[in-house]
Amino acid sequence: MERNDRNEAVNVSDKDVGYLIVRVTTAGGAIPLEDALVSIRGENAADSGVLYSLKTDRDGRTPKIELKTPKKSLSETQGNERPYALYNVDVMKKGYIPVYYHSVPVFPDVLSVQPAQMAPLPEADPEKNYPQRQDFVTESNESEGGEAV
Repeated sequence: MERNDRNEAVNVSDKDVGYLIVRVTTAGGAIPLEDALVSIRGENAADSGVLYSLKTDRDGRTPKIELKTPKKSLSETQGNERPYALYNVDVMKKGYIPVYYHSVPVFPDVLSVQPAQMAPLPEADPEKNYPQRQDFVTESNESEGGEAV
């Protein structure tokens, strides 16, 4: 049994499925990005782990994946339960700023396409002094031979 938004038990056999493709691009959507890592996670805490981990193809698209959704009949009746499922999508690629999409709707029996536009990281300029990652050392570590930052 799964739980809905109101923490009520929902029979998994009463679920339908929807489909999702993520299309990853740069340059305002003009250039597809190959080999971007796309992670699909559930929206609520109970299923927030990674459900799918995919890479984009040369057209910047992930394979079509199947995701659980509420029954399609919920969209035809009045009530408090949403007739769609929500998922989180994380997109990463070396050399680009990661993007995160929260509450991406997926409807039963519908193919959804989530566009993901990525911006390149700024190139290192030898004339500029970009901050580097620093590990912070606490006073307790300092006494063990570490240095304060």
